[in-house]
Amino acid sequence: MAEVADHSARLGRRLLPEAAAPELDVVRHSAATIERDAQADPPTAVASVVLDRLVPLPGPPSGEAEVTVLDAAAGLLGALDRAQRADDLTLRDFRAAVAAAELTSRYAAVAAGMTGRDAGPLLVAGLAWQLAGRASMVFHDGRRGVPGDGGGVVASSQALVRALRNEVGAPADIGEQHGQKTPADVAATVRQILRYMPVLADRLTMAVDHWSRTGQLLANARDLPRMEAMPQDRIEAVIAGRHVRASGADLDRLRKVVGRAADLSTGLAEALYRSSGTGEVAQRPRVERRDRGAKVPGDAERLLSRAHAVDRDSTGTRLLHWPRQTPPAR
Repeated sequence: MAEVADHSARLGRRLLPEAAAPELDVVRHSAATIERDAQADPPTAVASVVLDRLVPLPGPPSGEAEVTVLDAAAGLLGALDRAQRADDLTLRDFRAAVAAAELTSRYAAVAAGMTGRDAGPLLVAGLAWQLAGRASMVFHDGRRGVPGDGGGVVASSQALVRALRNEVGAPADIGEQHGQKTPADVAATVRQILRYMPVLADRLTMAVDHWSRTGQLLANARDLPRMEAMPQDRIEAVIAGRHVRASGADLDRLRKVVGRAADLSTGLAEALYRSSGTGEVAQRPRVERRDRGAKVPGDAERLLSRAHAVDRDSTGTRLLHWPRQTPPAR
């Protein structure tokens, strides 16, 4: 953009006096500001989605209508945005979206296997999202699920999983053609969805941060992380096995597990973004981009080690089957 603005300003000065077109100088200075910002914060996979955004269907996908994978992903992102703007995202919605992220990663691994690509990092990302779902089981919000929530997060998550199943098929179907599409076509479609996983991960991370601030979730006091200076009422709740409102550091474990799953998905999207050549279009040739390799996952061994770290962090959660005091039905 800065190069085009410079070129336009030079051409403008050949045709008009400088005072006759002050807008050109404004554009040129604005472009220089954008260029400085781009050098300080180079383009990423997440940022690229802002300019190449999935647009939801005019109507939410229904259980009967067959939608494409891209339409279903757009519907899920739109449903999450609506729920978060209305401050109406339930824990059931959160778990449905986490499950969709997990299954998207696993179906992407199947699609990668169809074309001989390395499926290990995708499987590890799926494992990380699975652990995030398990970590959330410590909490509840006291809200019952609403059957047939139409275009809500749960229905949209289910629509995405159905679309992936229709597009990719079961692992036993690897190597078969789905309709008129070859395995390469299927893998290309699923790779498109991976580019939008960072946006989904960002929405889920925002949800945990919001609950941490508002204290909307409940949990058995015995299942929450230990506190250095535990107040008397919390001590009594731990002894009695009562449920308390969780906030702040109470959600640290969930925040950490979701954050690591988000890092893995974002890293995979970054790697795909770079390998597709899109990054070459986004960067200014004369600007030396900062090395952001630290955000891109490496080989499967590094990813597995990170997944094991997630596993260790959620050990306490995984050992808990249900809170000792039965929470209200979700």
